[in-house]
Amino acid sequence: MDLSHLDKKYFIDAHKYNCPFCKRNHVTYSMIDHFEFNWGDKKICHGYLIKCNSDGCEKVSMHLSFKELRDGYVEYSRQRYNNQFADKIDIDGSLFFSQPTSYFVLDNRIPEKVRELVYEAENSRKSNYLVGASACLRKAIYELLEHEKTIIKNQKTGYADYQASIKSLKEKFPSVASELFDALGHIQEMASDNVHEGSWEAWDSPKLRFIIELTKATLHEMYVVPEERKERLGLLGQMKSAFSNSKSTSSKNEEEKK
Repeated sequence: MDLSHLDKKYFIDAHKYNCPFCKRNHVTYSMIDHFEFNWGDKKICHGYLIKCNSDGCEKVSMHLSFKELRDGYVEYSRQRYNNQFADKIDIDGSLFFSQPTSYFVLDNRIPEKVRELVYEAENSRKSNYLVGASACLRKAIYELLEHEKTIIKNQKTGYADYQASIKSLKEKFPSVASELFDALGHIQEMASDNVHEGSWEAWDSPKLRFIIELTKATLHEMYVVPEERKERLGLLGQMKSAFSNSKSTSSKNEEEKK
């Protein structure tokens, strides 16, 4: 059974999560505190402080939800709660903000400006601030194009030609599946000269989620996969060198015995 999708979640279940600080997956955590406050006249927001139980980490993250997610029980006819999340609930799906955001999804090898804007887009979408999320994602892609120096201007308008710029980016990264760039290039609402400064209608939340995930997948293929490949090749080179040295030393010892 393929359970790799769990590596992309913040909370796996009521007992284990993927720590955004020490980057360890499937480690235990503790809820060290809970608080609530008035988000509006009739809306309560619940906050949860979570501490990583890994040795040497023990850092604390904050998570907000409009739902009470703790495990409840009745005592003396009153509802009380344990300091832990309830079992068999989608914890990630019930949170609208986490600090730090899911750093274990976006690797720090991805340009910082781009990462920050994608995080902001993700949090805005979770809070249903669709215009803000749309703006952040557009800006993230524009920053990506600028970082890679692949922006192509429309000679008539002077604005960035989105389709041509994406094509230029695609040509710069031939090892990345072209379908990822093609998908970004076919987002009609973004294919506009006003990609980073014009007006637009906000996308709906499901569409935004898809586009954000698509952008993250593309960034991962551009910046993380090639570096991981280099690391593996480097390790193989070290192993080969160690094996050659060991063989050489063994041959030399055999000759000396003679």
